Amino acid sequence: MNLSTVNQTGTVVIETDTLLMGEVNGNVIVLPGAKLDLAAKVTGDVTLKKFSVASIRGQIYGNLYNEGARIELIRGVRGEVINR
Repeated sequence: MNLSTVNQTGTVVIETDTLLMGEVNGNVIVLPGAKLDLAAKVTGDVTLKKFSVASIRGQIYGNLYNEGARIELIRGVRGEVINR
């Protein structure tokens, strides 16, 4: 699993298994087959593509779009959880 500590503005694309820490001011997209352990604060939307896996431990200040992923939701989502 990759460890990524960011303080980034803009879109973050997760292609491989990643522990994401820090803060993202933008959107996070998790590609199919990747696993995200989200411990970061995200001010934006998180999109989980089909066959991805996510453990949400950081706060999301936006929407969580589930396009066929498996989700473990530990912290809250300030927006909506939308299943597509």
